[in-house]
Amino acid sequence: MVEAGVAAERITKHTGAEQKLLWTAGVLLAVCVAIYVLIPIVIAVVTSFSDGNLLRFPVTAWSVRWYRDFFSSPQYVDALFNSVVIAVGATALSTLAGTAAAWAITQHSMAGRKILSLLILLPLFMPGVVLGLGVAVTFGNVQIFGHDIFGSRFLVILSHALWGMPLVFMLMETAFISLDRSTLEASSDLGAGPHLTFFEIVLPEVSVALLSSALFAFVISINEFYMALFLTTRDTQTLPVLMWLALRSAGTPRLAVAAVILLTVVLLSLMVILFGYSRSLRTKKKLTVQ
Repeated sequence: MVEAGVAAERITKHTGAEQKLLWTAGVLLAVCVAIYVLIPIVIAVVTSFSDGNLLRFPVTAWSVRWYRDFFSSPQYVDALFNSVVIAVGATALSTLAGTAAAWAITQHSMAGRKILSLLILLPLFMPGVVLGLGVAVTFGNVQIFGHDIFGSRFLVILSHALWGMPLVFMLMETAFISLDRSTLEASSDLGAGPHLTFFEIVLPEVSVALLSSALFAFVISINEFYMALFLTTRDTQTLPVLMWLALRSAGTPRLAVAAVILLTVVLLSLMVILFGYSRSLRTKKKLTVQ
């Protein structure tokens, strides 16, 4: 009995040491990853305040003149405007189509449902170069009411939705599957139709997932480069495309300013998602306590 107790104590100490070692290794790995991610972000932000004429680090003189230069440049302001308009359009289209498809597939049993889901998700795993080239070739000579669709914001919106819609579908499908079926059945028993149930019960329940998927689609669209490079013209080019073209000719700190603006959009979107998620958790916690 004594020997068994000693052996058990040794095993416990050995297990505790292993857990401590794994925890330390995990913390070190997380710190390394955080540093690896933060270094280029910090350098981009710092470089945007450079007073030099070339995009170089470290910064020797500080100034905000490149921010003034960015917002006084019609070319960059127009590119930013194009990016926002396209991102908003792609977000709206992706959210509507992805949510509708997810609701239809999760609520109705149909033949080939898994295959249909796979086809919806397929563009998400396709390279942007392939999608951009394919869309450019397909719609290169297409006109609507006498206007060329190639080079228009509308075509870029449709193309960005090829990536945004599968993402929305994937997130909303998970949200719809996790719904409490008894609530939907109770709504039906009380005489509420499918449309009323969807808008009054389902959407409030999945509002956080809906907001998160829409913001993810927005972030993907506003930062997308490959498809926009194939599908935009000088009048409709987005900010990432203009940044790439400018980098080939002359790399100035104005590129860092553009990067900071895109970074700010991403961070604000993440903050909204986190706020919505934390608010949802607090609401659920209050309901549980009550």
